[in-house]
Amino acid sequence: MGCKVSTDFCLENPVASTSKVHPSDLVTSSLPIKPVEFYDPEPLPSEQIFRKVSLTKKDSKEKDVPVNRRVSLQAESKKTLPLPLTRSSSLSSIMENRPPSGISNSSFTRIQRAKNTATRRFTIDTSRAKSNQFVVSLCSKKIGIIEYPEGRPDKQPCDVYWHNVVLSDMNRIVTSPHSRVNKFPGMTELAKKISLTHAISSMQKLFPEEYAFYPKSWFLPAHLNDFNTYYRKAQAMGKTDMWFIPDEGAQGTGIYLISNPSQIRDINQQQLVQEYIADPMLMGDKLKFDFRVYGVIKSINPLSIYVAREGMARFCTEKYEKPDSSNFKNLYAHLTNYSLNKSNEAYVHSKTLQDQTKGSKRLLSTVFHQLESRGIKTKRLWHDIKLILVKTTLAMLPEIMLHYEHHFIDSPGPQCFQIVGFDVMIRDDGTPILLEVNAAPSLTADHVVPYPGRPLADGGQRVRSVVDEVIKVPLVRDTLLLVLGLMDEEYQTTTSLRGETKSLDDFQAAKLKKKPHLSEIFPTRYGAHSGHLLFLDKAMYIYMQFVHLRNNVNITSAGLKQFVKKCNLVDIMPMVQVDAKVAEINYYFTGDRQTTGNGLPFHAFLMFLFFIADKKFHMETDLLAKVQRLLSFCDMSLRHYGVRSARLRRAEVDSNIGNVEIYMLPSRMGRHRSGRYGRKEMDDNNNPNSFSHLPRISEKY
Repeated sequence: MGCKVSTDFCLENPVASTSKVHPSDLVTSSLPIKPVEFYDPEPLPSEQIFRKVSLTKKDSKEKDVPVNRRVSLQAESKKTLPLPLTRSSSLSSIMENRPPSGISNSSFTRIQRAKNTATRRFTIDTSRAKSNQFVVSLCSKKIGIIEYPEGRPDKQPCDVYWHNVVLSDMNRIVTSPHSRVNKFPGMTELAKKISLTHAISSMQKLFPEEYAFYPKSWFLPAHLNDFNTYYRKAQAMGKTDMWFIPDEGAQGTGIYLISNPSQIRDINQQQLVQEYIADPMLMGDKLKFDFRVYGVIKSINPLSIYVAREGMARFCTEKYEKPDSSNFKNLYAHLTNYSLNKSNEAYVHSKTLQDQTKGSKRLLSTVFHQLESRGIKTKRLWHDIKLILVKTTLAMLPEIMLHYEHHFIDSPGPQCFQIVGFDVMIRDDGTPILLEVNAAPSLTADHVVPYPGRPLADGGQRVRSVVDEVIKVPLVRDTLLLVLGLMDEEYQTTTSLRGETKSLDDFQAAKLKKKPHLSEIFPTRYGAHSGHLLFLDKAMYIYMQFVHLRNNVNITSAGLKQFVKKCNLVDIMPMVQVDAKVAEINYYFTGDRQTTGNGLPFHAFLMFLFFIADKKFHMETDLLAKVQRLLSFCDMSLRHYGVRSARLRRAEVDSNIGNVEIYMLPSRMGRHRSGRYGRKEMDDNNNPNSFSHLPRISEKY
């Protein structure tokens, strides 16, 4: 990561020097703002797709001639192809079928050009892409995907469906299990501030140190007394903390800051009060900023999470001062939201890559370069940010599974994937803090600038955004390659050579250094570090046994009573006490003391579970150990009733290459996948290769 800009963009903007450069070092002219025109990354032409040619030893018919004296070039196809000359090779060495000087016979790899032989043409339906359509269409065209902007006329399923939001009728639109759709059911609600905070709060109770990256939060009105108590203690210690009330809307609308509980507008409304980060990291311009980091959930079956190498930094438009009663209403200094700051006359639009080094919207790599020059250890920072992406996704995962099962209850279901925006702020001490998650980050690559001498409120001209282009075009392009299984084909020249490019000229070597814009961070990279956090899915499997998934994703009071009865927990929670406990938990989640027939959501069920675990296994020292024992106890009790969930997580390991595939919903796997690696050792849940017994995965950052 560090100070390197997106490799794709650098290839399109070569500089004379072969050393690493940063956008701030590129010599670009400050051209006047033009109407919309987009960065158009040309893919490698078909004749530049290389095929490896192996060297084999020439059979010797004479005993006195060493067999390894000469080598012959043998192409993979039967057709003899001409060998290209390279700067490090000579005509005589090629004619004699020898590698160029300085390269051993054993390590030499000859590269030959070959035409792309792929005959499969993929299709994409963008009829519901709306604001995403331009960038998605551009990327689809460059990859060679056939686009149907009005839907496929023959009603046949497309390979990919791209929607701008999660649609309630997705199961009627996407009917083929072989299709991919860019949204998970229910993801919009799960990413909202209150739902996200519930998910992370549950994990904080079990793994407090692992989830310290999220600000302190209070749910009102249930936590009003707790918040008042915290405020009084802070006052007694001389602290002048600030809090903000986030709204469930988007783009910063409805947010306001408070300095004491009396400033809450409606204490009876269900809302969230959250700690305000008053010590943000600042640079020379003294402007507060945050990062928009893009993650891609490739699938949950198997589970696979990626991160984009390039992201966005968003800056406030007025200098930051620690909030107090005199300035806390100046949102231009406290909130980084683009939708808010773009209306300020101080907002700096970037016309070129050179401009963006001081703009209000910058490349993530640019700011990392600027931070590195100030002594910040950006490698460690990037490592910590990627862990936040993994841990946050794992916290949301149980409900992602639940909504998928509910939405596709009567169908095999497609492969869902999703681009997710994670907003991260850096404290002054270099600690990253998660602010929020955006389930539908903007993928537009243009913006509106005001007419000269006039405010934005009077309208403006829509122009290209060089920062958005560099970030979003490679992001969407590689996401499509990823879900269609074309990443290896696109970047195979990089991985297959393994650094052996001595026989290539400089131009070819530059092309071979092209890296994917996306890299997998779970389970391959951070599985060893965070695999133990994949825990609450066990509670979700039990939860789904007592929920009528066809009609609802909440558990009713009757469902909870069945859970207590079948799991033999009546001695801990008598049936007559269940309704009272349900009412108590319902108030915590809704602020309503009157229970309704809608039931309790999953994290409310977890509160119920935590309460029982604490009472039944009170001898254990921490809540995690208590919950682990309770889940095992429930599993054994349910087996007595013949309940053996087919949904239990299953992990498969390829012992040859060490790849791990974790299937969160194995009941939806094709039958041909079961046992593909032969007979396996079974764990206590009758599942092969439990995740806790997987070989350790190497961790890199």
